[in-house]
Amino acid sequence: MEKDNRNKSFFIWIEEIWEEIEVQFYGIIGAIFFFILIYFIFQPLWMRTVIDLFFN
Repeated sequence: MEKDNRNKSFFIWIEEIWEEIEVQFYGIIGAIFFFILIYFIFQPLWMRTVIDLFFN
């Protein structure tokens, strides 16, 4: 019974870590999408140089 309880807590711990990684991943993707959207809508001058770096 003690070992089964440890395995459950270990899997819960792994699951919580995976959820945090997932949240960070979605946050990074969301931030990239946000800046691309801002670029296409407003096309600010400071972002134009960044985009030129990626295309050259």
